[in-house]
Amino acid sequence: MSTRMILPLLFGIAGVATLLWLGFWQLGRLEWKEARLAQIHARISSEPAPLAGYFHDTGALEEDNYRRVRFEGELTGTEAHVLTSLKFQGAGFRILKEVIWNDKPFMLDLGFVPEAQKNDQRPTGPVRVVGNILDPDDYDASFTPDPDMDKNIWFARYLPMLAEKLNVLPFMVVVEKAEYNKDGAWVAYDAVSPLPVSVNIPNDHWEYAITWFSLAVVWFGMTAYLLWRIRQKTV
Repeated sequence: MSTRMILPLLFGIAGVATLLWLGFWQLGRLEWKEARLAQIHARISSEPAPLAGYFHDTGALEEDNYRRVRFEGELTGTEAHVLTSLKFQGAGFRILKEVIWNDKPFMLDLGFVPEAQKNDQRPTGPVRVVGNILDPDDYDASFTPDPDMDKNIWFARYLPMLAEKLNVLPFMVVVEKAEYNKDGAWVAYDAVSPLPVSVNIPNDHWEYAITWFSLAVVWFGMTAYLLWRIRQKTV
């Protein structure tokens, strides 16, 4: 082998090896992500468990995020209105309402109301809930504005700030179904349209793996062509 071919050969081998490693790494991430998504879907669709086994004053544990729970509590008049929009419905607000359960106050995400209903009076008092524990990831310190406390307009369900401003615990349950006690009977809490949790975790690792493997093939082909050209010139 010509000495002129050694450096391109080593460079080609290193490039192909790196690209293959990246492809296999993405396959590993794909396997992890699919297991993670399956776990989350299992939590969301499971039978609702009593909240008592999963409530923590400092916030939801990672292994309890998305877990389906049930409980009875007391709704107060304290609300936070999170600006949002829905397809085909336009702008509106998520209604986060304080609920007290076992003397512990936290926020209940009741769901969506149109913009015109932002300041409507909504039922308070005894409530029973089926929903999912959620530690929202709406907040981005670089882009999310601070809430307008005078107008009660929030731009993210950021539990640490909600806890600080509203004197509640940094814990949240997103309503799937809620009922409140009206004249001694349980009736549907229909003042707000529930927005049950959904999983929007991207899973593009297969596409990334294909990209890296394709680049490895191209790199190999370019290296082989370069070595062939060098050999032709040295023959």
